[in-house]
Amino acid sequence: MKNFNEAPDVKGPTIQHVITPGEEPLAAAVIWRRYDIAGLERPLFACVLVTVPANPLLTTLPTDRMPAFLARDDWQVWLGESSASLEKVKACLRTVEGADWTMNKEDRARNVRRSKPMVSDPTGLF
Repeated sequence: MKNFNEAPDVKGPTIQHVITPGEEPLAAAVIWRRYDIAGLERPLFACVLVTVPANPLLTTLPTDRMPAFLARDDWQVWLGESSASLEKVKACLRTVEGADWTMNKEDRARNVRRSKPMVSDPTGLF
């Protein structure tokens, strides 16, 4: 990732903030699973982004969580390329302090209305 979005955990309209973690892209920790579902031509892949406690920059939003970013030295452990205990895999999930990160409010058009998404027409999500 070159940047990611976070929004305050408060009631009201969502105000997204773009966080840029410096020059080098980061690898976010995800967990995924493949589902073979009868009647579907292709498998369904689903994933979730793993979160950890927020660093001091993100707690100013306020929020209590942020994506778990993996240090380069942890990639092989996280991806299962080197054998490791469950405790060692979980130890890869750390809060990144990010002293050189920047955070700015996301610029969005205010008058754009999206249609309400429905199962038959999910385009309102995009």
